[in-house]
Amino acid sequence: MADQIYSDGIGSIVIIGGTVRIDFMILSPNEKETNGQPKVAHLQRIVMTHEGFAHSAEKIQEAAQALSKMGTVIRPSPELRPVETPPIPVESSPPAQNTPVTPPKRPFP
Repeated sequence: MADQIYSDGIGSIVIIGGTVRIDFMILSPNEKETNGQPKVAHLQRIVMTHEGFAHSAEKIQEAAQALSKMGTVIRPSPELRPVETPPIPVESSPPAQNTPVTPPKRPFP
């Protein structure tokens, strides 16, 4: 059997160039916020193509619909918040003259 990783959820999804980066997060068992709640910590990053992400999103939607039909409430816990992880800088050559510069991609909502 393959290794399994437990995650409390997705902290952020960032699109950079031809890849989608999904950062998974976990509630820390050792560190606490000032209000006593567990701190959210970055756990793992998965990088995939746009096509792979689109296929994965369809599968997640199918699972969410199945959970909804079973009567499971799908609602994030209020104590969970996104982990702020800066995107990894991508080195590129400067744009050629008279070439329009496109703004960087923003995180997926």
